[in-house]
Amino acid sequence: MEDDLHFANEWEYRVYQVLKEKQAALPDNETIGIMPLCRMRVLGSTREPDFLITYKGRAGVIEVDGPHHGGPKRASNDHSRTDLLINAGVEWVARLDVRDTTEKAEVEKFVRAFLSRLTRR
Repeated sequence: MEDDLHFANEWEYRVYQVLKEKQAALPDNETIGIMPLCRMRVLGSTREPDFLITYKGRAGVIEVDGPHHGGPKRASNDHSRTDLLINAGVEWVARLDVRDTTEKAEVEKFVRAFLSRLTRR
């Protein structure tokens, strides 16, 4: 827990720290909203994205995928979940595989790419 926000695991907390640093570096009139583990009702179910991010009038989701996301059944479920979020108005969904990000610089690169992609028109 930090800033009165809850995180499910250490990986999500690390992503939050990078997002918070990015947020602090932006001008006051160009901030990002960071909403970890917010619940969202979509067609037929309630979902809990790891992060709902708002930036420049758009909303995107970051999913932090741990080792349990391996296997074809899980990948299929992840794809279905992504489709539900996009159909509900989320502009962009990006997945960060924690097995590929052992260094903070890699998470920073992911966040930069996510925000850049989120604001493309």
